[in-house]
Amino acid sequence: MIAYKHFSDRPETLTAEFVRERYRALAGRIEQAEQAGAPDAWLALYADWNALKSYVGSEGRRIYYALSKDMNDPRREAADKYIREQVTPAAEEGDSTLVNALIASRHKDGIAERYSRQLIRILETTVEPLAPVNSTLRVEAADLVNRYDKRVASGEVEVDGRTVTLMVARNLQNSEHAPLRRQAFEAYRRWFLREREALAGIYHELVQLRDRMARNLGHANFVRLGYLGMGRTDYGPAQAALFRAAVREYAVPVQQQLYQNQAQALGTPILKAWDVEYDPALSLPGGIVPVGTQLDALQRVFDKLSPQLGAHFTRMRSEGLIDLENRKGKRAGAYCTNLSDEGRVAIFCNSTGDASDVATLTHEMGHAFQAWESQEIEAVDLHWPTSDAGEIHSMGMEFLSLRHAGEFFSAEHAERFGRLRWKRGVDLICYICVVDEFQHWVYEHAQASHDERDAAWRRIWDVYKPGIDFGGVEDYKHARWYAQGHLFFAPFYYIDYAIAETGAMQLALVDAQDHERAMKVFLDLCRIGGTKSVLEIFAAAGLRSPFDPTLMRDLMAHAAGVLGLAGAGRIPAPS
Repeated sequence: MIAYKHFSDRPETLTAEFVRERYRALAGRIEQAEQAGAPDAWLALYADWNALKSYVGSEGRRIYYALSKDMNDPRREAADKYIREQVTPAAEEGDSTLVNALIASRHKDGIAERYSRQLIRILETTVEPLAPVNSTLRVEAADLVNRYDKRVASGEVEVDGRTVTLMVARNLQNSEHAPLRRQAFEAYRRWFLREREALAGIYHELVQLRDRMARNLGHANFVRLGYLGMGRTDYGPAQAALFRAAVREYAVPVQQQLYQNQAQALGTPILKAWDVEYDPALSLPGGIVPVGTQLDALQRVFDKLSPQLGAHFTRMRSEGLIDLENRKGKRAGAYCTNLSDEGRVAIFCNSTGDASDVATLTHEMGHAFQAWESQEIEAVDLHWPTSDAGEIHSMGMEFLSLRHAGEFFSAEHAERFGRLRWKRGVDLICYICVVDEFQHWVYEHAQASHDERDAAWRRIWDVYKPGIDFGGVEDYKHARWYAQGHLFFAPFYYIDYAIAETGAMQLALVDAQDHERAMKVFLDLCRIGGTKSVLEIFAAAGLRSPFDPTLMRDLMAHAAGVLGLAGAGRIPAPS
């Protein structure tokens, strides 16, 4: 592990001046390193650059994590604003100089031999996203994302006579009580419709900024730059389109059959929009996992899965590295963050007591376990794999932990929760393709109006999510995309979940046949970190490529079998 805290000149408060000074010093060593006959000087330069990135990146994440706990804290907001507007541009400028020098260096192969060829590939993808010409635009985009986050974090609605956060309202859509489901659904989506002009305005500005960034670099639109920003080296838009085609052919029909069964169980000819989240055969009662019991139950799960995982979780609890419960003013969503200069990992959640909390917790802990196991990788750029590979650990842990779901639920509810995970997998893959195709359309039509974007969402939705009745609430269909934060803060970060889900489902098949092997594969994946590309990681784990033209067919056949659909089959585990 490289830890910048060991340097004697680490400042008490990170400043832009410190960052610029340190990067200038590093840049001043480039010429001498390049002229040397061996790569040793470049290796020493990279080691110091790596340590600086570890400290600067970790400090930024500490400040972001602190603000996430309370988006209305002015002191934390000011600190985060300073990082976004002053420190990050200074670091990006310095990184750009060093990245370009290293990629052009005659000693590049020596760096690759020491740290892995993947490091060079990853650095090559950062050249354009770090381009100084777009520095100011990146700051403006980050400020817009913060405006979106703050607005959503403050959102509250009234459901069943009480004022609740948006997260609580979303979870109440899973209620077994039909009137409450509809009330929660309408309150949640109505909030986004009321805020539509503000949120659509923020998004429009973001799209315009990103389009300008792309054009500044000679691209016709933002798509290519967006893919580079995600560090993608193994595939592009054409492969993503083929993946979506497989989803349309194999996953959408399974989803339709599930929706038909769900509607029949609810006594309606077609599934109502406000009933989507509640399946009488699979959904669990609200409040079934009280927030105060969740960490103890999860500790037991991880202790049973692996002493190593249990020890990581124990440390996180003892060091206060888990922010669990939902509350007003807290940033929406959930995430894991790596503080590499401390050698620590933290997660952030919004638990409300519902069964979905278990999925979120195990998901984020999958990320955390990967980050803990990758701490010894020296290059901080390789601590995390690209997100398409990184989500295998999180989604994989959702499946691996199912065998111990009885720590949270009764035997009957644990069995339902396991089948619900497969149903969620089908739903998720289809929904992800809505988001992915929508993003491609948005950036290929950057000048589209708010109404045109909403219409595009509805059109694409109907392709991947047919069989849902929005009669009388048609506007609530496009209200959904305003709640999808990834569209705002991480363009083209979403197909990653579907790609990873194909790996996670394969890992579940291994687990069903050989649990010890599955755990070994999982831990091996964690230790790989980002030292391999996504397709190399799939291959190293013995998993079929997500772009295998028959994989989606086989996975959907298995899911249909688990869920008891007529004519379904199951596939064996990967060999």
